[in-house]
Amino acid sequence: MTTRVIICLDGCSPDYLADGETPNLDAIAREGFHGIGEAVVPTVTNVNNTSIITASFPETHGITTNYLLDPASGQECYMESAEYLLASTAFRHLAGRGMKSCLLTAKDKLKSLIRDGATIAESAERPSTQIVERIGAAPGIYTIEVNHWLLKAALDILRQESPDFVYVSTTDYVHHAFAPGSEEARRHIRGIDRLIGDIVDAIPDLEMVVTADHGMNDKSRGLSPEAILAAEGIAARAIPIIKDRHVVHHRNLGGAAYVYLNDPATEREAAAVLREEKGIEAVLPRETAARLYRLHPGRIGHLFLLADRETVFGDLSGPREELSVRSHGSLHERDIPIYAMGAGPLAVKPRTNAEVVSWIFTA
Repeated sequence: MTTRVIICLDGCSPDYLADGETPNLDAIAREGFHGIGEAVVPTVTNVNNTSIITASFPETHGITTNYLLDPASGQECYMESAEYLLASTAFRHLAGRGMKSCLLTAKDKLKSLIRDGATIAESAERPSTQIVERIGAAPGIYTIEVNHWLLKAALDILRQESPDFVYVSTTDYVHHAFAPGSEEARRHIRGIDRLIGDIVDAIPDLEMVVTADHGMNDKSRGLSPEAILAAEGIAARAIPIIKDRHVVHHRNLGGAAYVYLNDPATEREAAAVLREEKGIEAVLPRETAARLYRLHPGRIGHLFLLADRETVFGDLSGPREELSVRSHGSLHERDIPIYAMGAGPLAVKPRTNAEVVSWIFTA
């Protein structure tokens, strides 16, 4: 019986693996497939994990951000509940065929967003008593070891529960905190690679894909689009798309933002102001953004902003700020590694996150 495993290494741009010790991933590349693929834009966790698990783009699954402003109510909320999901998950698809599946995430928010249809669902933030009794307590979310614990949990569940499909999504704290080449980053990757090797060795007839949801880069310039527009007399709310509850990771500063204008008639003026700002790479009207990046038009702002490689958007004390943070969200974190083994994924040779599990829906 074929066992399918997808591992999403959160924030793991290809340079982390190129610089690390990865004999097991290298073996997968030799015997299967390896390429540099594309993350879905905006390059943030919720958008890309949902694209992976539904094999679709935000225009279909509806997850366009980590943090949502509802134009109808004016309320802001974290987009981390299955109620926002508009497409069926691979878990739901397999459940309909009488198959057993498992979701393992570092962050509980992601478990609540994409767990629909999963037979087993665990997060390192709130693990069940059963998994803790079998493999030990999960390390803290802001540690290197939490991702190693997740892969140990995956191997334990594969052995104990024999699911047909396992999806593992790690946390990107390490990649926010440490650059490629650092000892911390190399230790993290060594452990990940060793545990992937343990899974490959332990599970016969395995089909596996290892990918990332987005990359990561150093940032030195911060912009508050809201404050920039306010200085020109334009009232707006700029939503930092990266925003979630784990602020230690990135201080809610990311390379993409949605701008909601108090008066839609000011759109042209607002766009002109923002296009003059150093660090803003693209200012796109809603319809253009939805078309170019396959976003759900009802869940994005009047304007979609993309930053250059060195810039992040967020709620700052002023319009502009010099800073130092590693983050993501822009086009410059779009490159992702993709490794695959087994007949299913090799038939597809996935090139984007929306293709990573597409073979499961057609198998």
